[in-house]
Amino acid sequence: MRTVSDPKRPLNQDFDRIYHFHIRKTGGSSLDSAFWALGGGDLADAAVREGRYGSSVTRDGRTFVQHDRALIAAGDYFFASSHEPSYELDLPPRTLTITILRDPAARVVSYFRYLLWARANPRAHEIEPFVGQVRTESAFLDGPARYFVSRLLPRFPLPHGDFSVDRFPEFLERAPRRRLMSQLHMFSPGFDPAEAAERALGCAEICFTETFSEDLSRIARRLGLPLEEKRERQLGERLELPEEWREELRQRLAPEYAMLDLVNRGLAERRGLQGDRPVAVRNR
Repeated sequence: MRTVSDPKRPLNQDFDRIYHFHIRKTGGSSLDSAFWALGGGDLADAAVREGRYGSSVTRDGRTFVQHDRALIAAGDYFFASSHEPSYELDLPPRTLTITILRDPAARVVSYFRYLLWARANPRAHEIEPFVGQVRTESAFLDGPARYFVSRLLPRFPLPHGDFSVDRFPEFLERAPRRRLMSQLHMFSPGFDPAEAAERALGCAEICFTETFSEDLSRIARRLGLPLEEKRERQLGERLELPEEWREELRQRLAPEYAMLDLVNRGLAERRGLQGDRPVAVRNR
């Protein structure tokens, strides 16, 4: 493991590598970019690194890994990340783990925007190398039958039907549970708030989308690394949903809000704080 200041020195006395449990639409690409930029300016751009470098690249003695279970389990890297659930990964000892959490309703609205953008933008592949996978994933918007076929034959995607913002209630009805509650799914196979909170609190660093700048600075100080913030790609237009739709969304996401409540309590106890930390549950 190597640092910027001394290539031969371990990351620190407790950790040999860094792993990011990347939950979609929480700002995780910004965290990845901050670390990948240590290997060169071009690696800070998510579209570039995802489109050109595959699952692994080594620069200046540092190896960066993404979306490869075998390489992640092997542990021969400086920084790695993936969307894989935490309970399906076998991380080596002495791995510093990080995750980012977000207000559940805000995250789902961002995910909805992302799907609509991927389906409607004919040049999306120029910005998002994995847009084909995203479009296939979005097949649930076209109904159960087409979603089943898309999962059965992912290499032969069917044309997508039109899906507009005003059909958001249909999106809520059709979206798989693991997509609506990705934060719960990342840390609990049974979507159990207590289990998910306990696993999340096992991370060495927990960040929040709402306080990401502050959180990244804290991690940089802890590791002695010059991490600089690069804002996540903004894909899709801003949406203003009627309050009744937002209220229905918040009710559906009650288990995930319960998880974040438990995480905040755990963080308050860990840091010796009084009261709740004003983070990801603020829009509840």
